[in-house]
Amino acid sequence: MAGRNFTTGGPKAAAGTNGMNVSEREDLSNFISLITRDESPFFSSIGKTKSKGILHEWQTDELASPGSNTVAEGSSFATVDGAQVAEPLRTRLGNYTQINSKTVEVSGSKRAVDQAGVADEYAYQLKKRGTELRRDVEHDLVHSWNSSNGSGTRTMGGYQAFTNVNVINAGSAAAYTAPGTKGVGTVGVIARGTADANLAALELSHVDDVMQTIYEEGGKATTMMCSPANKRKFSAKAQAADSNVQRNIDDSGKLRQSVELYDSDFGTIKIVPNYIMGLAHDTDANTGTSSSKDFSCLVYDPQWYNVATLRPLHETEVGQSGDSTIGQIVEECTLEVRNPTGCGLIVGLAG
Repeated sequence: MAGRNFTTGGPKAAAGTNGMNVSEREDLSNFISLITRDESPFFSSIGKTKSKGILHEWQTDELASPGSNTVAEGSSFATVDGAQVAEPLRTRLGNYTQINSKTVEVSGSKRAVDQAGVADEYAYQLKKRGTELRRDVEHDLVHSWNSSNGSGTRTMGGYQAFTNVNVINAGSAAAYTAPGTKGVGTVGVIARGTADANLAALELSHVDDVMQTIYEEGGKATTMMCSPANKRKFSAKAQAADSNVQRNIDDSGKLRQSVELYDSDFGTIKIVPNYIMGLAHDTDANTGTSSSKDFSCLVYDPQWYNVATLRPLHETEVGQSGDSTIGQIVEECTLEVRNPTGCGLIVGLAG
């Protein structure tokens, strides 16, 4: 008699030696839980606008520096100020659009079977990949150190590409140079050793310094975004014995250790953690062999930033490949920094 080459009863029968297990039903909840964070704090905090070309451009201007402007009585008004004629303070900036995409492939059998927690595997995978794509864009905005590049595979310049004025170097390494914007410029950052010997901890003075430089340039930052580790360091520094900051105990007796708002000499800023800035990320354009984890804090006013969209996020069902359905999620967008002098950056931080 041939031996049995199949089993019945599912996992319960296979797992135990008691024959009664055959009659037990599996207890599988009808949902799927995702633990991974899906927020995009920077993307959500800034504005949205429309791009009409692969090179999205805008102009900035600023007032001349204050100074004495006295004239003699009876002076002629016919002479136009030379600075007005030259318009030396007007600047044309731009950023290339970047194509972001994810692909989904699901077999016909997978779409047909009755699955716990999934009505349609193809629709579920589209939603999951769409969430991943939004986190990828957040990464490129705040953590990639990309320069704007219009040749080959286009890349948009991220936050760091436009921040080359109000930069505070917390570490002891060389001077910071922003990645190039509009495809022009040398990509460079603070040199770091593999042992991170040049990095330093975040201090309240770093925040005060960058707030001051932004203020002196005519801006006023309202938000500081940092990694979770630097958020804790900031709260600890603000609550230190010599910081002149008192812990707040509300009417319910709740003791607050965290600091969400910081009132500096140059305005109040909101402290926002961004988990993506706490992820390890190695790139030659950034720090060579070192990781940029916890490396920087963004200090900015959201009104100066927009995500400019050339093609909004959409799904295209490519069709069948054999017995599988293939789909693609695509969007094309870039970062618009309406006035770079209204933002700042703290670099050279140790997490």
